[in-house]
Amino acid sequence: MALGLPVVLLTGLLGFTLISDDGQASCNPAGPDAAPVQASAEVRAIAPVAGYDAEQLANAAAIVQAGSALGMGVRDQTIAVMTAMGESGLRVLDHGDGAGPDSRGLFQQRDNGAWGTLADRMDPTASATNFYRALAQVPERDTLAPTLAAHRVQANQDPFHYEAHWPAAVQVVQALSGAKAGIELVSDTVGSCTSLPGVPAAVNAAGWVPPVTTGYISSPFGWRTDPFTQEQKFHPGSDFAAACGTPIYAINDGVVIHAGGPAFYMTGGVVAIDHGGNLISRAGHMRPADISVRVGQKVKGGDVIGLVGNEGNSTGCHTHFEISAGGSNLDSAAYLTQAGVTLPTQR
Repeated sequence: MALGLPVVLLTGLLGFTLISDDGQASCNPAGPDAAPVQASAEVRAIAPVAGYDAEQLANAAAIVQAGSALGMGVRDQTIAVMTAMGESGLRVLDHGDGAGPDSRGLFQQRDNGAWGTLADRMDPTASATNFYRALAQVPERDTLAPTLAAHRVQANQDPFHYEAHWPAAVQVVQALSGAKAGIELVSDTVGSCTSLPGVPAAVNAAGWVPPVTTGYISSPFGWRTDPFTQEQKFHPGSDFAAACGTPIYAINDGVVIHAGGPAFYMTGGVVAIDHGGNLISRAGHMRPADISVRVGQKVKGGDVIGLVGNEGNSTGCHTHFEISAGGSNLDSAAYLTQAGVTLPTQR
């Protein structure tokens, strides 16, 4: 896949380097480039960093060292620091919140048996170690946006809660390790590793693929009770329910004709692709920042075009997906099935 968009790679002790996406790049490359870093700086000598004081930086250093001890890559270490920033502000909290009154520590880990004893949860090294062990079990975490990888561990109500802390986490990890960075990650840069999984889906022999490969159809094409007005209305697409942050794919080769805000009576971020022969596909409810293609771009079937969201008139994470031919909407699920596509059915 060659989207022609920038992708940010973490390059171990050399810091963070901006390269162009050649389709093979990964946000957490295998091999020596993914080596963990050591927190070698004296925190009191470098404080403050990104607004964090010496106490907070000492906790970040403990997180970095716990990752190093486990052999976790520098990207994973930065994800862990980002998560602790989002959960506790890098302070060992002895109280929870409304969502988790029993949550404690840097990662606000719950008293559910999964995170050890209260002493473990209140100890920066032990709590970070348990976070890393859970992170290591996240499938394909290297291709997930950092905030989504963290969300898979923490199950935050907002999957994108952590991304605002990513640039500061990068800065802190670099300051602690002495890495020389070329850039600082910006959370909403289209095509960066904060938003673009970048892994193409497998297509069938004719080049077709479903818009998402996990989840299920939560609302089919046809008449239904509108979830907002409770009136009977025609639903001109198929709703593919999947976790926020799930990749959305181009269903076949084509040219992007819309990539941005609401369009075609669809809400949230919308991507529309002209597949030729008057056939057009449209996916909606994305955050505009998670759209990873641009107007005029040629895409291949299976290319990532964005991430599942919950924007606009939406009652949960899903993509409203439409296919039209000659200006008339078709039953997109039925059309893809006839094209030999196996649609996701996991509930």
